[in-house]
Amino acid sequence: MLDASETIVASHLKTTFAGRDIVLATWRGGSGRAPEEEAGEAYSALAATLRAEGCAPVQERVFGDLAAAPAVARGRARATGDGAEWAVPATYVEGSPVGRPGLAGVHVVAVRGASRVVAEGERAYGRVVEGNGLRVLGLSDVGRRASSRLAPGPAEDAAAAIDAAEELLAREGFSFRDVARTWIYLRDILDWYGPFNAVRNAAFRRMGLLGAGGDGKIPASTGIEGRNARGGWCALDLLALRPSDGGKLEVKRLHNRRQSEATDYGSAFARATEVSTGGARTIFVSGTASIDDHGKSMHAGDFETQTRYTLDAVDALLDGAGSGLADVVQATAFLKNPCDGRSFDRLVERSPLRDVPLVTTVADVCRPELLFEIDATVVVRPRRGARR
Repeated sequence: MLDASETIVASHLKTTFAGRDIVLATWRGGSGRAPEEEAGEAYSALAATLRAEGCAPVQERVFGDLAAAPAVARGRARATGDGAEWAVPATYVEGSPVGRPGLAGVHVVAVRGASRVVAEGERAYGRVVEGNGLRVLGLSDVGRRASSRLAPGPAEDAAAAIDAAEELLAREGFSFRDVARTWIYLRDILDWYGPFNAVRNAAFRRMGLLGAGGDGKIPASTGIEGRNARGGWCALDLLALRPSDGGKLEVKRLHNRRQSEATDYGSAFARATEVSTGGARTIFVSGTASIDDHGKSMHAGDFETQTRYTLDAVDALLDGAGSGLADVVQATAFLKNPCDGRSFDRLVERSPLRDVPLVTTVADVCRPELLFEIDATVVVRPRRGARR
């Protein structure tokens, strides 16, 4: 199999291969069906594709109206049946489609190899896959692990989620140093983003990742508005990787010449992380907004200019790694105001993202003046003339 190739499986499903063992699949909503029917269609296609490739999902994010979550869960269950590979509940995030109700889309990261569920009793929190020289662990909404203990406030809820993730990582032979990517969805983000950052900073300092004595191995991350169906303040997903059986793996933090480090203004995430496994390079781009190289928000109140600035910033980051927007294989766009949906569609049509499997949702961003954010996963194509 090629190090990076893609195929259209269905009108709404796109899959991309990152090397021999990792598959990224995205279902874009918009079929016009009721949420349960559309979810059934989505998961029938996803399950068939991953089964054909011998892959198990290790990370799964579903975006849609919160009211549609039960219907989507029913459609997922009906389509996947008793398949053990779908035993871990998806992280369902309130990310309403722009201009319509229902399901916005589904992102899945899957890995080829022998897999097992990470569970405690009847509760499944993630999956470990032992691939070809690679161990991959995905955890899904680990805050569920502490949900029976009611936290007194949002910061405490976030701290409990991070602690739960750390414990589950350790139990499987991983640590936060192995985490390449986190996805964090915060209820009422503008009310407590500062306290959330303080909690995460404190945890990463304790782990030796941050601060004067830290090694700087902080993951790429998205921190965005998003309620969850269980009512918690914080839903935390992550993806961790380790080499096994002599396999080759390099995970490195990337920097952006157009933007300052997020740690400069108190937020502990890398602008991006690059994962190299043999001949394949995958880049996880953090949630990126219109922020300059001094940490200042740019073009307040101007959606189109903020969006162009943001896409230019992502392109500059990727250019530094020998890639670009045309190599994006999964992306989520977050629009603060649904009325900006048509403007965003016009901008996408004139950009390299035109044919990218992009899920567009309505969600608040971490600063009141920011109107747009995007995160992405990139597979770096071999340069022309290079051997595959």
